[in-house]
Amino acid sequence: MHAAARKLNRELTTVDEGTVVDVKDGVFTVRVGDFDCSARRAKSCLVAPAPGDVVLCSFGPQGRCFVLAVLEGAEGETKTRLEVEGDLDVVVGSGKLGLRGAKGVSVASGDELSLVGRALSVSALEGKLFVQKLAYLGDRLKAEVEAIKTVGATRESIFERVSERVKRSFRTVEDIDQLKANKVDYAAETTLAMRAEHAVLHAEELIKVDGKQIQLG
Repeated sequence: MHAAARKLNRELTTVDEGTVVDVKDGVFTVRVGDFDCSARRAKSCLVAPAPGDVVLCSFGPQGRCFVLAVLEGAEGETKTRLEVEGDLDVVVGSGKLGLRGAKGVSVASGDELSLVGRALSVSALEGKLFVQKLAYLGDRLKAEVEAIKTVGATRESIFERVSERVKRSFRTVEDIDQLKANKVDYAAETTLAMRAEHAVLHAEELIKVDGKQIQLG
């Protein structure tokens, strides 16, 4: 009777409930009573219908049929999927936009993921960052941590001035430790000890050794 009524009233738009029985290439086969129809998803229907879902459909002129909304998911299905074709913009004219998940929030992009704002705040008990190439551009970088451990193949740093203040410093170099500078100044308050199997000290003009006691040998 529903099918006959829709065939006779082609200029009349009706709304009815149905069950999705099949999805293929964006076309939904919806069963309304004993009548099966092919329907497309309305643009306002953001929830992607799946087989077994109870949906609300509209039947309009020229045999057009649209799925307006998903009323109820398939039995035992607890997952809801929002899906659109093309670009999607979520705009909040005033106020804030919040995304919250009791068990997690995941954001993924097949191409570019961009975050733009006046301020960025990230808070977590644990964090992991995997980036193949990372570029940082900024005026200042301040970090307060309890321990830092880095492992890498090479490191290059270019600074105009470097200042470090540490309580104890230990460094182990397995091969070559080379320093090139215009002037080198080492100052020790108590003891300066240098040991080697072979030691060579060379100067173009002057070598000066000054002390209350000088012991050689």
